[in-house]
Amino acid sequence: MSTRTARCACGRVEVTVEGEPLLVYVCHCDFCQRRSGNVFIASAQFPEEQVVSITGETCCYNGLDVDGVGAVGMPGGINYRFCAVCGSSIYMDAIFPHTGGRVFTIALGSFVDAVFPPPTAEFFTRFRHPWVPPIPDAVQIYDPLDGSLTVESGLRGGRPAPTSEERRSDQR
Repeated sequence: MSTRTARCACGRVEVTVEGEPLLVYVCHCDFCQRRSGNVFIASAQFPEEQVVSITGETCCYNGLDVDGVGAVGMPGGINYRFCAVCGSSIYMDAIFPHTGGRVFTIALGSFVDAVFPPPTAEFFTRFRHPWVPPIPDAVQIYDPLDGSLTVESGLRGGRPAPTSEERRSDQR
């Protein structure tokens, strides 16, 4: 099983994970752009069971702390973790309401020697800057909050949940 370690810019915070991510994706939402200072973020999601260790001091931002409003669809909000010394955004964690499991989303740029597959989904493409091209073969999701997708479909690379008829035909 492969082991990967993500580090902040000063090296004081490290997150080590084992195995393959649930999802590698890009998010173009306006919040991710503002918090990262970039035009999109690229991340890999891992279930809590795959997180081997987290070391170093981080600070946390969660919208619930400021105004009681967290990320849509995430009742407990999302905990955005960054190095207390250099300020690098390393990871975010949240409890997925549909599973009750904690998921860690780690910035791809924090993995020094990482080899990841290309992202399979791009979220909030309505906020994509016009000079940023779509990633070939990645599912393009205009706005996951418009009601057409669920968190579960995001974990399936943006594909909507199968209908009951599709599930029946798959069982045949």
